[in-house]
Amino acid sequence: MRVLQQQAIRFAVAAACLVLGVPALLAEPLHIRTVSQDNNVLKFDQSNPQKPGICVEVIRAVERLDPGLQFWGWDQPMALPRVEQQLALNQLDAFCALIKTPDRESRFAFIDVPIYQVHHRIAVRADDAVQVGSLDDIRKLGAQGVVIVGKGTSHETFLRNQGGLLLEASSGSTDVNLRMLAGGRGRFLYHTENALLRYIEDGKLGSKVKLLPTVFKSEVLQFAVSPAWPKSHRDRLEAALAKLSQRGDLAKIFANYREN
Repeated sequence: MRVLQQQAIRFAVAAACLVLGVPALLAEPLHIRTVSQDNNVLKFDQSNPQKPGICVEVIRAVERLDPGLQFWGWDQPMALPRVEQQLALNQLDAFCALIKTPDRESRFAFIDVPIYQVHHRIAVRADDAVQVGSLDDIRKLGAQGVVIVGKGTSHETFLRNQGGLLLEASSGSTDVNLRMLAGGRGRFLYHTENALLRYIEDGKLGSKVKLLPTVFKSEVLQFAVSPAWPKSHRDRLEAALAKLSQRGDLAKIFANYREN
């Protein structure tokens, strides 16, 4: 029985390689060390079977397409700064998904297949009549323009690099930051549109906070990989992701998480 199971796995892997165009020598099972990201239900939400997270669905789609690619540890949550540290130290092989920044590129690599795109917007309290069209408008508010942003995120790095903004970056939790905003610990909360809408809905905060219409920046998220991960492994994962992108599978996954 065990021999038959092994033969079935080899057959499935070989079939996937024919679809992907991956050489047979690379078709052996490949265990990919990864983790999930805590405090990011848009990407990882094990408590929600209907919407387990964009990255959970992408990982499952990759494993269906190429059964030899087997992600280990994606159900183990980890804080984002530690994720980045372990990638750089080669303690993780790959992670879904990060915004590519110069600092991150100096420490680990990226697979150039966009997983999904995000739009940066700001939330304010529901009774705040403020209107801003740029970061400069926020700067001009001085002490009345404190911006809450996730600690240790690329958003924090981006805002600090702009200069002249008063930031509140004491927490990496979007839920905590939304409640700080509702409680008056800052005037603005800077984050991605979909994440804000999702956390506002989950936290039943629709009567307390709202999003302003301005989009400050748009970026894509990609798989990050360890700098020591063999090129053949990276190429194999890239081939699977590229196939999913070409077929429209990645776009379909993201569409299920778009909030109205």
